Amino acid sequence: MLNKKEGAFELSVGTIVVLVIAMSMLILGLVLVRTIFTGSTESVDALNDKVKNEITSLFAQEDKNVIVMLGSGNTLKIKPGEPIGVGIGARHPDGSEITSRSDLTYSLSQGTGNCADTERFFITEFKKSTSFDEFDQSSLFSIIQVRVPEGTAVCNQKILIDVSDSNGEIIGGSFFNIEVGKSGFF
Repeated sequence: MLNKKEGAFELSVGTIVVLVIAMSMLILGLVLVRTIFTGSTESVDALNDKVKNEITSLFAQEDKNVIVMLGSGNTLKIKPGEPIGVGIGARHPDGSEITSRSDLTYSLSQGTGNCADTERFFITEFKKSTSFDEFDQSSLFSIIQVRVPEGTAVCNQKILIDVSDSNGEIIGGSFFNIEVGKSGFF
């Protein structure tokens, strides 16, 4: 009988050891996840500042009132299911000071292309006058949020951006193209 009790005692010690190891791994995993997300948040804030600085420098280089931050081709390549943002900037044609986020507004509309029901790609509302997200002394900035639903067919679509002043008069516009690719594992 003593042998059976010793075996039972050894089994319970083994179980306790496994539980202690499992709890240690869980705690270390949570610390790792917290560290990753804290670092990611700081990276996103730095990225936003870099995008604003790049848009501001593009205003200095180009004689435009509306800038889309997508490079020379103005093409957004996206796979279904991936959320992404497109940085835009605007300024008054005369270079006057910006005093609020609603000094200028923008609206999105659909241009030429073969994508069905393009409006569902956008988290930012379509065909609605929208205030910008941020402003500084001379420029306004916003991020147009895009998320193409899973199962969307491969297609191309032009998106038009019109910027209006507080009187509703269009002061400038720009565009970008969306190129929806195949969804895949990589």
